[in-house]
This record gives sequence, C-alpha cells and structure tokens, in this order.
Amino acid sequence: MREFHRPKSGYRESEYEDAYSLDADGGKFAVADGATESSFSNIWAKALVSTFVENPPPMDMNDRQSVKNLLDEARKKWYGEIDWTSLPWFQKNKAVLGSYSTFLGLQVDSPQSPKRYRCITIGDSCLFHLSGPKMESFPYSDYRDLNYTPRLMWSGHGYPIGLSKDVEPPGLEVKYGKIKDGDTLILATDAISKWMLQNKANRPWQQILDNADDWDSYIGGLISSGSMKNDDITVIFISVS
Repeated sequence: MREFHRPKSGYRESEYEDAYSLDADGGKFAVADGATESSFSNIWAKALVSTFVENPPPMDMNDRQSVKNLLDEARKKWYGEIDWTSLPWFQKNKAVLGSYSTFLGLQVDSPQSPKRYRCITIGDSCLFHLSGPKMESFPYSDYRDLNYTPRLMWSGHGYPIGLSKDVEPPGLEVKYGKIKDGDTLILATDAISKWMLQNKANRPWQQILDNADDWDSYIGGLISSGSMKNDDITVIFISVS
C-alpha cells in the first residue's frame, strides 16, 4: 500500500481539505474531499473517513443503511470537534449551514483469492481497478463526467440546531467486485481521477509510481502546465498479494 497527498499549489498542509484513512490489515480504506465553500469541511471529511475505517459496516448490510449509519456516527464526531460557542458571529452564521464533502469507502473481504470488495461512493472520487494491462474505473469512465457538480454528504446543521434533526444520506453509487493476486486498487479524489481518465491510454498510474520520490514537484508540474486542476490531491494504491 502507498499513499500520496498534496494540498493545492500555493497552500499549506494545514489548508489541505481532502482526508484519508486506512487500515491495511483490516482491508478498510477511505478518501473524502471537503467542499471549500462550506465551513469546517476539512473536519467533516476527516470525520467521514475515520468513522468508516474505525467502524466499517458488515459487507452484507444494506448499502443505504450502511451509509446512514456512517452519516449518523460521523455527524457526532464532526459536531464534537468544533468549539461552536467561541466562533465570531460571521462564522456562526455560515457554520450553522453545516459542512459538505464527497466520500469513497472501500472494504476488501475474505482471505482467499479472488478476494471480494465493496466500494461505496458519493460524489466524484473514483476507484480504479488494475488487472494486467486493463484499467476499470468507478463510478466514472469518462473524464468529462467529472465536470458536473458532484453529490455531497451533508453534516446537518451546526449550532444551535446541531444533532437535533435527522439527516438522510444522498444518492450513492455502490460497486461489488473481485480482485486477485497481482491486481491493484486505487482510490483517488476528483482532480487526480480526472487526470487519470484523461490519460488512461498512457498508464497514468505508472507515471505516479515512477515519480513517487518527487511527488510534490511532479504534481506541481502537472498543475502548472494545466494538465491537472489546482486542487487538493489524494491517491491510495493497494496492491493485492
């Protein structure tokens, strides 16, 4: 397993609004992309990924129910992380509207080969499955589809409404699949997902690995040239053996 992340060019690590969490031994992985336009979206993205990896739903649980359980638990974590009473009035007015983020969670099950996996995604983060020379992607196969406004997970209202009102999860995409030894799964947030789909004929995953030792400079060059959107970047490689 290898993980790479990077804040937007010109921004500090503390301003990184993506989030990721992983448990390689348990086969649980997640990425999220907090929406810049909402308050505390970085806290919300972290709450989503950590909740999924720490308390993954059973593989056979109804997909929508598993996301509802995730949402309920992550909301508690998000709400408890923010000191609502100390916010200035202008922040309170925006923060009461809550936070938004995309989300992608992956579970890999069973010790034998082929292994079974389930991927749940809301928004435009993507899962890539490499098997030999073949690359499959989910939920998008065409980079042009990533230009649309993605669905987002909402935290519910901030203070003073808070957790008193229930929140239903948005529409989600679910994929079940099998992976065998030698395959690779990649989780990626939107900007790098779009670049990989645009360049899928040129083995973009291998370009990333070939430049792993100079990751920051490599991605910075792609952004400077206009080949990749200037955005927070997160990508996780999982090789199956």
